[in-house]
Amino acid sequence: IFECIPMMVFMLCFFGWMDVMILYKWTHPIDNAPNIINSLICMAMGQQDNNPLWDGSVQMAQTLMKFTVLSVPIMLLPKPFILLYQHKAEQKRSKGEGHQLLRDEEEG
Repeated sequence: IFECIPMMVFMLCFFGWMDVMILYKWTHPIDNAPNIINSLICMAMGQQDNNPLWDGSVQMAQTLMKFTVLSVPIMLLPKPFILLYQHKAEQKRSKGEGHQLLRDEEEG
C-alpha cells in the first residue's frame, strides 16, 4: 500500500500530465505552441510558465506537482519502520523457538 499507491500517484501526476500536454498539443492547433520540456521544467522547479497550453493549465500543473511531492515521503518513510517491525517480530519469534530447543535438549 505504501509503495504501489504513491508510485502510481507520482507517475500519473508527472508523466500523465506530460501525456495530457502532448495529446492537447497534437489535437489543438496553437499559433505560439509552448515547449513541453520547458513546461515540465517550470512545473518541477515551481516557476511560472510564461507560455501555457491553455488558461488554467499552470494552476493544474502546480496542483499535480503538490501531489507528486507529497507522494515521495509517503512512498519512502514507512518502509524502514515496517522492516524494523518485521525484524523485531522475527527476533521475538526466533528467541521463543531458541529457548524451546534448549529445554528439549536438556530434558533429552
